Amino acid sequence: MKKYMKIIRHGKSATHLTLENNAKIVIMEKIDGANASFKREGDKVIAFSRNNPLDETNTLRGFYNWVQENVKVEDLEEGIIYFGEWLVRHKLDYGENENKFYLFDTYNEVANTYLDFKHTKSEAFRLALNLVPVFYEGEFQSLEHIQSFIGKSKLGKVGEGVVVKNYDWTDRQGDQQFTKFISDEFAEVKQVKKQRVAPTTDLLDEFVGMNLTKARVDKILHKLVDEGIIEEDYDITDMGTILKNAGAKVYEDIIEEELDELLKQVKSKIGRKLPTVIKEVLVAGGRA
Repeated sequence: MKKYMKIIRHGKSATHLTLENNAKIVIMEKIDGANASFKREGDKVIAFSRNNPLDETNTLRGFYNWVQENVKVEDLEEGIIYFGEWLVRHKLDYGENENKFYLFDTYNEVANTYLDFKHTKSEAFRLALNLVPVFYEGEFQSLEHIQSFIGKSKLGKVGEGVVVKNYDWTDRQGDQQFTKFISDEFAEVKQVKKQRVAPTTDLLDEFVGMNLTKARVDKILHKLVDEGIIEEDYDITDMGTILKNAGAKVYEDIIEEELDELLKQVKSKIGRKLPTVIKEVLVAGGRA
């Protein structure tokens, strides 16, 4: 299966490059549901959560059933993966828009590329699928222009943020990369940190303290529900199952999202300590 790319927070290393040279961008609403996809395989339609193939026993809270009932195999393009959001309840309340699928990308397995948004819109219309809400399509104007859409929503009362896509941009490895801007209001709901914690003498303790937050754990718990590992009404009696399954997922999430910050801290600490070590070497070698 093809896992959807990790969307990087704008402001991280090299993300500014995706907006340079009069970039043609799409600004989409970042909706808070479960990442899901489907594609044609022979005479069947197969469906996936972000991490696993789906079937009658693992439905991603009904997404598998929706696909089997609403998507006709003969209508799908061969070699195309249809990526979107299955809008089940996580943190935000989308009311009557929940339990629906919103298409946001189509991926060509032969060319190994996410197709331009024109193709995705065309497929959404042809297949009668909901399309992810779009705030803007056109040439990049300014960061302020992008930020003006943060917190807005066409599906609920408040938006989680926006995803900005420049389909033409690729990094040095030839990979496409999209970026996200997170809503302050949503960040408050999720209790995302707004500033660094007080420095400590232990670099790892500081890093873990900054990033092992209630918001991140809460996000992982919702993913465990999506994957059918725990029920929606989980409580303290599920602690054993949660601990067994959450540890690796929290670790992977922190490393994927925050590794560059840890490396910056390590680099800074090396820079501060290096003069002392150099001096010790020079003194020991009689070069002081």
